[in-house]
Formats: sequence, structure tokens, C-alpha cells
Amino acid sequence: MIAKNLLGYIFVVAGVFMLVLPGQGLLTILIGIMFLNFRGKYELERWIVSRRPVLRSINWIRRHAGQAPLVLEA
Repeated sequence: MIAKNLLGYIFVVAGVFMLVLPGQGLLTILIGIMFLNFRGKYELERWIVSRRPVLRSINWIRRHAGQAPLVLEA
């Protein structure tokens, strides 16, 4: 658990640096958040996925993989 959270913090910090340096900063920050354990993480993940461009991208990937589209409950 400690190693997983430490790895998450490393990804988040590296992502913040990548916002001003070359690299995929936002993607790295999101990967770091996925590793972390904190109160409210599930709600944050649902909020991110519920954004129209993110949901559209997820469903595009699922469609090409032959899976049913992701449908979020209200």
C-alpha cells in the first residue's frame, strides 16, 4: 500500500514538472491519481469520466475493441 501510494505521488510530481517540460503532463498526473488512495477518489474518477470528451474517447476505444459503450448512471 505504501509503495503504491509512493509511486502515485512520484507520477503526480513528475506530471506537474511535465506541464512545463516536454512530456504528457496531464496524462501522467491522471495515472498518478489512479495509483493513490484518498477519500473522494471514486467521485473524482466519475467526474473525470463523465466529461463529454473523455467519455467519447473511452467509448471510441471500447467500440474498436468490440465492447459495448460505457453508460454512466445519473
